[in-house]
Amino acid sequence: MTTTAKPVANAPPREEATTIVEEKVVKFNGDICIKKYLKGKFLGKGGFAKCHEFTNLENKKVQAAKIIMKSSLTKSRAKQKLMSEIKIHRSLHHNNIVGFEHFFEDVENVYILLELCQN
Repeated sequence: MTTTAKPVANAPPREEATTIVEEKVVKFNGDICIKKYLKGKFLGKGGFAKCHEFTNLENKKVQAAKIIMKSSLTKSRAKQKLMSEIKIHRSLHHNNIVGFEHFFEDVENVYILLELCQN
Protein backbone atom coordinates (compact mmCIF):
# COMPACT_ATOMS: atom_id res chain seq x y z
CA MET A 1 0.00 0.00 0.00
CA THR A 2 1.16 3.52 -0.71
CA THR A 3 -0.22 6.89 0.29
CA THR A 4 0.39 10.51 -0.49
CA ALA A 5 -0.34 13.55 1.62
CA LYS A 6 -1.34 16.87 0.03
CA PRO A 7 -2.02 20.20 1.74
CA VAL A 8 -5.35 21.80 0.86
CA ALA A 9 -4.99 25.23 -0.79
CA ASN A 10 -7.73 27.08 1.15
CA ALA A 11 -6.51 26.27 4.64
CA PRO A 12 -7.58 28.61 7.47
CA PRO A 13 -5.00 31.33 8.31
CA ARG A 14 -2.72 31.03 11.37
CA GLU A 15 -3.36 27.31 11.71
CA GLU A 16 -1.49 24.28 10.52
CA ALA A 17 -2.37 23.67 6.86
CA THR A 18 -5.23 21.24 6.42
CA THR A 19 -3.86 18.00 5.04
CA ILE A 20 -5.55 15.23 3.12
CA VAL A 21 -3.84 11.86 3.57
CA GLU A 22 -4.55 9.30 0.87
CA GLU A 23 -4.37 5.57 1.43
CA LYS A 24 -3.95 3.58 -1.76
CA VAL A 25 -5.45 0.11 -1.38
CA VAL A 26 -4.78 -2.56 -3.99
CA LYS A 27 -7.55 -5.17 -3.90
CA PHE A 28 -7.07 -8.89 -4.64
CA ASN A 29 -8.41 -8.49 -8.17
CA GLY A 30 -5.90 -5.70 -8.89
CA ASP A 31 -8.37 -2.81 -8.58
CA ILE A 32 -7.04 0.27 -6.81
CA CYS A 33 -9.15 2.08 -4.21
CA ILE A 34 -8.12 5.43 -2.71
CA LYS A 35 -9.27 6.20 0.83
CA LYS A 36 -8.96 9.84 1.89
CA TYR A 37 -8.58 11.13 5.42
CA LEU A 38 -8.61 14.69 6.71
CA LYS A 39 -5.81 15.20 9.22
CA GLY A 40 -7.31 17.22 12.04
CA LYS A 41 -6.63 18.36 15.57
CA PHE A 42 -3.34 17.45 17.26
CA LEU A 43 -4.08 15.11 20.18
CA GLY A 44 -0.64 14.49 21.67
CA LYS A 45 2.75 12.91 21.22
CA GLY A 46 4.79 10.09 22.62
CA GLY A 47 8.34 8.82 22.34
CA PHE A 48 8.34 8.35 18.58
CA ALA A 49 4.86 9.27 17.33
CA LYS A 50 2.36 12.12 17.11
CA CYS A 51 -1.37 11.59 17.33
CA HIS A 52 -3.99 13.51 15.33
CA GLU A 53 -7.69 13.21 14.65
CA PHE A 54 -8.30 11.64 11.22
CA THR A 55 -11.70 11.92 9.54
CA ASN A 56 -12.53 9.37 6.85
CA LEU A 57 -13.91 11.58 4.07
CA GLU A 58 -16.06 8.76 2.67
CA ASN A 59 -18.09 7.93 5.78
CA LYS A 60 -17.14 10.89 8.07
CA LYS A 61 -15.94 8.52 10.80
CA VAL A 62 -13.49 10.26 13.14
CA GLN A 63 -10.57 8.23 14.50
CA ALA A 64 -7.24 8.81 16.15
CA ALA A 65 -4.17 8.35 13.97
CA LYS A 66 -0.80 7.60 15.43
CA ILE A 67 1.75 8.98 12.94
CA ILE A 68 5.28 7.60 13.03
CA MET A 69 7.91 9.24 10.86
CA LYS A 70 9.91 6.63 8.97
CA SER A 71 13.04 8.69 9.57
CA SER A 72 12.69 7.78 13.27
CA LEU A 73 12.81 4.07 12.37
CA THR A 74 16.42 3.95 11.20
CA LYS A 75 17.49 1.23 13.63
CA SER A 76 16.14 -2.28 13.07
CA ARG A 77 15.17 -2.47 16.76
CA ALA A 78 12.81 0.50 16.31
CA LYS A 79 11.18 -1.19 13.29
CA GLN A 80 10.82 -4.41 15.29
CA LYS A 81 9.17 -2.55 18.18
CA LEU A 82 6.70 -0.88 15.81
CA MET A 83 5.75 -4.16 14.13
CA SER A 84 5.37 -5.83 17.55
CA GLU A 85 3.11 -2.99 18.73
CA ILE A 86 0.92 -3.37 15.63
CA LYS A 87 0.78 -7.16 15.94
CA ILE A 88 -0.14 -7.08 19.63
CA HIS A 89 -2.62 -4.19 19.36
CA ARG A 90 -4.54 -5.68 16.43
CA SER A 91 -5.04 -8.92 18.40
CA LEU A 92 -6.51 -7.19 21.50
CA HIS A 93 -10.28 -6.71 21.79
CA HIS A 94 -11.49 -5.35 25.14
CA ASN A 95 -13.72 -2.48 26.32
CA ASN A 96 -10.86 -0.95 28.32
CA ILE A 97 -8.30 -1.04 25.49
CA VAL A 98 -8.28 1.48 22.65
CA GLY A 99 -9.58 -0.26 19.52
CA PHE A 100 -7.20 -0.89 16.62
CA GLU A 101 -8.65 -0.22 13.16
CA HIS A 102 -5.76 -0.76 10.74
CA PHE A 103 -2.45 0.68 9.61
CA PHE A 104 -0.93 1.90 6.36
CA GLU A 105 2.15 3.77 5.23
CA ASP A 106 3.43 6.24 2.67
CA VAL A 107 6.92 7.34 1.71
CA GLU A 108 7.40 9.41 4.87
CA ASN A 109 5.13 7.95 7.59
CA VAL A 110 3.43 4.92 9.08
CA TYR A 111 -0.18 5.59 10.16
CA ILE A 112 -1.92 3.52 12.84
CA LEU A 113 -5.67 4.21 12.93
CA LEU A 114 -7.23 3.76 16.36
CA GLU A 115 -10.53 4.29 18.12
CA LEU A 116 -10.93 7.92 19.19
CA CYS A 117 -11.52 8.10 22.94
CA GLN A 118 -13.53 11.05 24.25
CA ASN A 119 -12.71 12.65 27.62
